[in-house]
Amino acid sequence: MRVTKLEESNVWAFHENLVLMRDGSVFGIYRIPSMVANTMSSEGKEKTKAIVSAVVGDLIPYVDFEINDVPMPRDIIDIMEKLSERLDDDEVYIDLANTIFNKMIQSIYETNGQPFEYYHYLTVPLKSLHISVDMKEVMRQGYRHVKDVVLQGLGLQEDISSDWHKKYHEQRLVLEKHLTLLNAVRIPVEESILLNRIQYLRGMHYDKDYEILSVKSSVQNLDDVNISFENVSVLKLSSVDEESYVGFYPVDQLPTNVSYLHLMEEIHKLNFSVESKIKAKFPSTKGYFSLMGQTKRAQDKIKNAVIDNEKEGDGVKTKQVVDHHLLEDIEERISAGEKMISYMHVLILTADSLEELKARRNILRGTLSSIGVGVLEANADQVYLFYKTMLGKTLEFSDRNFIQKISIEGFAENLFFVSQKVGTDVGFYLGKVDNQIESWFGDYRAALASSVNLVFSDVLEANKQDVHGKVTNNPHIAVTGDTGSGKSFLLKLLFVYHSLLRTKSLYIDPKDEIKGQFLKVADELEVAGLYPELVRYIRSFNFVSLDVKNKENKGMLDPIVFLDRAEGKSLATTMVKTIKPAMSDKQEKGFLEALNQVYSDKEAGLERGMLHVFELMAKSEIEEVCDLGELLFTKSTDSVLNVAFSRGENKGIDTTSKITVVGIKNLELPLESSKLEITDSERDGLVILYAIGYFCKKFGSDDHSEETLMIMDEVWLYKSTSAGQKILNDIKRLGRSQNNFLLVGTQSVADIETGGDETGFGTVFAFYEEKNPDRVLDFIKVPITQETQMWLQNMTMAQCIYYDTYGRKERMTVDGTIFPEMARLFDTVKVKSKDEKNSWEALE
Repeated sequence: MRVTKLEESNVWAFHENLVLMRDGSVFGIYRIPSMVANTMSSEGKEKTKAIVSAVVGDLIPYVDFEINDVPMPRDIIDIMEKLSERLDDDEVYIDLANTIFNKMIQSIYETNGQPFEYYHYLTVPLKSLHISVDMKEVMRQGYRHVKDVVLQGLGLQEDISSDWHKKYHEQRLVLEKHLTLLNAVRIPVEESILLNRIQYLRGMHYDKDYEILSVKSSVQNLDDVNISFENVSVLKLSSVDEESYVGFYPVDQLPTNVSYLHLMEEIHKLNFSVESKIKAKFPSTKGYFSLMGQTKRAQDKIKNAVIDNEKEGDGVKTKQVVDHHLLEDIEERISAGEKMISYMHVLILTADSLEELKARRNILRGTLSSIGVGVLEANADQVYLFYKTMLGKTLEFSDRNFIQKISIEGFAENLFFVSQKVGTDVGFYLGKVDNQIESWFGDYRAALASSVNLVFSDVLEANKQDVHGKVTNNPHIAVTGDTGSGKSFLLKLLFVYHSLLRTKSLYIDPKDEIKGQFLKVADELEVAGLYPELVRYIRSFNFVSLDVKNKENKGMLDPIVFLDRAEGKSLATTMVKTIKPAMSDKQEKGFLEALNQVYSDKEAGLERGMLHVFELMAKSEIEEVCDLGELLFTKSTDSVLNVAFSRGENKGIDTTSKITVVGIKNLELPLESSKLEITDSERDGLVILYAIGYFCKKFGSDDHSEETLMIMDEVWLYKSTSAGQKILNDIKRLGRSQNNFLLVGTQSVADIETGGDETGFGTVFAFYEEKNPDRVLDFIKVPITQETQMWLQNMTMAQCIYYDTYGRKERMTVDGTIFPEMARLFDTVKVKSKDEKNSWEALE
């Protein structure tokens, strides 16, 4: 049976977030931003519920309101287009970024279908037939409604005044004061139109701009859809070439104790969209139609049923006892002056087929039954629920089915206006929020498949101004966790993604493994003729391997070569004093005079380096200066110090390259905790460390207008010495003022704890730490409970806690599957498989 427009749309006109209905009532629609209430934050959830309770209590004078959780299509292409505006102008980076964006989009749609995110809306009547206290106004509205019906019967229609909305200006402002705690947003007229229109397009693909324009041209197009029945009880919507199956499932039963119900949170965990519609009414306090009157009549009905059972020899049924106690509880609450709500909660599913709709319905019912919530199929009421859930429809006394009666505080236990979101609105796709506490036992692909909650991240957003909702502007990022958890994979993934933007990137590689692995992949791809854009990107790197065995690296960190006089003198003095801490005044004077002379020679165009300084000192007539010069020259020959001291024959390390990777080899550093005397090789290591640190500071501070991203893997190397700690803190202090972002990788949050240092980390990706997992929870400000401990300990490979700049913390699974060829860049362990000679697995 096919029917069209079983009931005409009651919408007459739109203005901004106001909707005028044909009966004269006017509704204001507000979008409510998701509040921060992390999965594991009991305190945050209680705060959210308290806010909702307070706001709902302020809505009592309005009698009616509705809460809609609407799954809106997430425009992934738009996200990528906005991100592409920040790409580097060089084609090398644009070409690779476009390949990555295309693979992200393809992967998301193949695994998720149409991606979506939940938008929360609160709709309140500003003026309606139900709340008017002016009898003349009621009469006038009633007359207009009758008149409109008569005119329609004659094929005519009364035009509405274009300024109808002006008389609701003050009422809207008053309402918005009541909604302040929710940060309610007055939506534009286009969103108001779309929100009403998509009620007829559920489950279909649609062109947002076209649908809005269509309704703007004629409000009669709002309900343009064909409705038919499948298997008698399922609605099928169809429009042009699109069709979908829609099921309306009202909540029919709540647990006796609704404390910590958190129904909406459970719904959002499902890996398919569920629209939620709540129609709420504050019942009258007196009279036949009051809640007290209804309660007493329901009690009398139960008593009569019990008497009838006894007459027939049947005992009292359990449900009758439960219902009796529930009604008594409601009566006591009303008598105590507690404000109550009557509401209808309908959950709406869509699918491309009947089978898929039934499967989703069964999953929904099974999930909610586990928390004591019953959901009805309501086969005979699908059309009624379709129209009853329309925006602007309110509960009437005749609506007796599917109605729940509860206190305001109990109502708030549903946990409205919360979503498990983490990351940024615009950014690179990183993975998905993991909705469960249990372990996936290493199967990260199953974890990805179980979720549709996408995570995007642009770590460079932390330094941007006017980003609503941020709780910190700290630009620094930390990736922590045990070896083998996925830490290093994510660190390098973030590095590659963000190096494509208009920023300079510097990667300090303490194992000097990136160069070999990246160039190996580039060679293999080039031979196979695959992904030339990735090959060009890799070959654009400025690879610097600070290996003393390689003559090309001689003098790479020579302060005279890569620094001007003012900066170079400071670093050179620090380096020499590290080798010879107890210099006499004469020795220091002789060193500085030689250093100035060599800089003058360099400024005159001569090729000069630190070895020239030592040679000048060795020629000094002052014996102790001469001895020190000879000592420094000898130490600098055929040792790790070759990297820092030279004759200037090689070009120094470059601070202007777009992407620089500095690999470090054979660097020994003293342990701060060691009581042993520092060895010569450890002193030499400190000399190189100071030079690297100085280079890093210069890299991050040369141009304040330019964004710089500095990646330091295994940051514990710097924490192991007081000298390294000072260098790290100096780099961190560049921060916002100089547009520098520091991305560090380390095995423990203990390595990034700031202590007295206030330059901490605004973004954290915390993988599992076996030695002290509670320290992780404490660091990311999650209460240590048995539940949160399980949440953390059950993380499997590729999973971490993402703590973003908005203060949100969620467990997520990193998705490294979208571009396997690029993922091979991050491999650290080579393994053999049956199918291929050289297969790689990123274990860290």
